[in-house]
Parts: sequence; structure tokens; C-alpha cells
Amino acid sequence: MWNATIKPLILAAAALLMLVSCGDKDRQGAEELMTRTETEISGGNYSGALVLLDTLNQRYPAQTDVRRQALRLRARAMEGLVSDSISEVSRALAEATVAVDQWKGKFRHVESSVGLDGYYIPEGASQKVMNATGIEPRVSEKGLFYIVANVQKNIGLRSVEFTDGVSSVSSSEISPARVVSVEGCQTASFNPEDLEGVGEWFADRSGKGLKVIFHGSKGNATAAIDAKLRNNIVDCYQYSTALRALELSSIKREKFERMLATARDQLANLPAEENTDK
Repeated sequence: MWNATIKPLILAAAALLMLVSCGDKDRQGAEELMTRTETEISGGNYSGALVLLDTLNQRYPAQTDVRRQALRLRARAMEGLVSDSISEVSRALAEATVAVDQWKGKFRHVESSVGLDGYYIPEGASQKVMNATGIEPRVSEKGLFYIVANVQKNIGLRSVEFTDGVSSVSSSEISPARVVSVEGCQTASFNPEDLEGVGEWFADRSGKGLKVIFHGSKGNATAAIDAKLRNNIVDCYQYSTALRALELSSIKREKFERMLATARDQLANLPAEENTDK
């Protein structure tokens, strides 16, 4: 009778002691992660601090008090990480601004037909592309590099290939709907997505032995690319690259500034009793 009554009580007490012991061990582990997180933040390793905080949440979900205390550390880590990102993107923004200013004076704006956007071409560039078989590099008003191709006969124009006799690079094939045919001539604009790798290819080439091959469903046509035209292509590509870098840096900076404001709002809105660091 005594064994039947006491034995379950002993087992229950032992189980309770084990639970308390495990709870204490878990809390100690969670607090150690908190301490390590503070060290990483003090050392400027904000991404490492966020990894530790994620580990704390995953490893010790029952330690709600410690995880609640860690909210301030997470906000501090995010504030530091975003501040660093703003500094980095600000440098990129400044560099892109200088590059755009350097290129801007070397280009002129061309008004297009009614209903169409204008574009930029290098100062001194010929605009005779519509009067002969050839190409004209341009930069759109949105800062995009593109090439207009014109062929003085109907070849069913689909793509352009550039070659120096040793290596070559080709555009993507475009649909017939993008080709304008007027009095036996065909004209098409090849957009940035059509010209992947083309700008870089020209930047790595001299102006000697270059030509463009116009590929069509009905045949091909060829035109020479002299040194001046090659330079215009490279200039348009590099000006576009600078404009896009400026735009992307501006967008990133605005994004990081919003993130920084959010992190600081979180810090300001945490309960007052959590304002004291460990």
C-alpha cells in the first residue's frame, strides 16, 4: 500500500525536477545567445547578430521572456545594418552622379516623331541610319541602351550579329511585329533585353574589322562598322550604364531610409522597462 501511494509521488517529483532543470538550462542557453548578440552588435557585425537572434527564436521558443528582451537587440541590429547599407549605397550614388555628369555633356537630345519618346545620341554622331543599311546606337529618355537597325531591302529582319572576324555576338531574335517596313526598307529597334552582352563585347574590341550582319527570314545583309561608330556604341552603352546605376542607387537609398525609420520607430515604441541594456 505504501509503495503504491508513494512511488507515483516520487516519480512525479523527479519529473518536475527534470523539467525545472531543463527550463533553467534552456534559459541559460537563451541568455548566452543574448550576450553573444550584444557582443556582435558592439563589434559592428549586425548580420551576425541577426543570425544569433534567429537561432534564439528557433532553438528556445518557450523562453518568451528572453525572446521579448531580444526585440530591442533585433531593432538595434537592423538599425546598424541599414545604416551601413545607406553609407555604402550613398558612395555608389555619388560615383554614379559623377559618371552621369561626365557623360551628359557628350550627348545631345533628339526629339522624335509625334507620340514617340525622344532619345540621346553622342555629339557629332551621324543620323543617316534611315538612308542606308546600318545601325545607330541610342540612349532612351529612361536611360536604356538600344540600337536601331535599318536595311535597305526586305529581308524579313529578325536579328543582328556583330563580328570582328574572330569572335561575334548576336542579338535575340525579334518578332515580325516589331519590324517596320516602308517602301522596301526595314527598320527595327533592338532593346536592352535583346542586346545582352553586346555593349561589353564592343567595349573589348577596337574599331578594326567590325561589321554587322542583318539576319532575316528571307536573307541577310551586311554593313561595316568603323571606329567612330564603334566608339558611339560604347559611349551609349556606358552612358546608359551610368544612368541606370544612378537610378538604382537612388531607389536603394530611399528603400534603406524607410527601413532605417522603421527600425528606429520600433526602438522608440518598445516598452520603457526594456530600455536598459544588460
